[in-house]
Amino acid sequence: MPLAFAVPSVIDATDAIWAQITAAALILVGAAAVVLAYWIWSTHPRLRKLPATAAAVCYFLSVVVMILGNAHPSGQGPGRVAGPSVAPSSSVTTTERPKSPVATTAAGPRCWSASQGLIDCREKHQFEELLGATNCDQAAVVRFLGGSPSVDVVTAQPATVPGGVCTVQTDEDVMGSAHNVLQQGTAAGWRRCFDRRTQSAVNCSQLHSREYVATGSTRRPTPDECVAAAATYLNQLPANLVDDLVVTVKDVPSGNPDPARCTIDARGNQLLDDSVRSLGVRPVPIHTT
Repeated sequence: MPLAFAVPSVIDATDAIWAQITAAALILVGAAAVVLAYWIWSTHPRLRKLPATAAAVCYFLSVVVMILGNAHPSGQGPGRVAGPSVAPSSSVTTTERPKSPVATTAAGPRCWSASQGLIDCREKHQFEELLGATNCDQAAVVRFLGGSPSVDVVTAQPATVPGGVCTVQTDEDVMGSAHNVLQQGTAAGWRRCFDRRTQSAVNCSQLHSREYVATGSTRRPTPDECVAAAATYLNQLPANLVDDLVVTVKDVPSGNPDPARCTIDARGNQLLDDSVRSLGVRPVPIHTT
């Protein structure tokens, strides 16, 4: 039995014993009064009026005994209010302790160096396992990076390493996982751009004059389709940016596996020093010297 309930039980037992003693004492006093009254009545005729006095004395003694009983330390005493009696319940509702968490986190992705040697993803690498992909294609790469295949064009590509593992391949060494990297700011270093000065492809963190946009289709788009794709890519209507940017259809035949179908070009001789992805109301990142 818990200690919180054992102590009150002992006190209650003591009170019961004392009550029994008090009752026995009252019975004895009452019996003595009866015997005394009878003896006086039968042996002292002159004192036959005394039984009333004896009864009064017995009453007085009874009152004294009752007062002594109430003065017992375990009694309530004058002026005290008994608190509610609380007994342990057999239907107490208890909260179940949480069980140990089930390990549901899958092992982290595997990475490979440029020479395709298995390496920790925290080290420099160029291949990362494409986890969760059902198809090893460019659209799966864009989704893994946290982008949308309907508009985003990236420098990374799908590749297979020894053992048949589908991976994301970067064009230079990176450190850490590339998962959802396109959701970190403009992620310009992962986006594909073009520099007309050198006529070469660059990532969008470098100075560039053109940024590529996809449509989610392999067929050649119409000018209106490119404007719509550019509006989604920019998070802004291209018509509001005509002083700095121009949208064009990329000259690529239908069926070409390259997802880039449209371009957003800096007007005139201007250059861009950041990606225009999700530009919104921000200023166009025109490079100034």
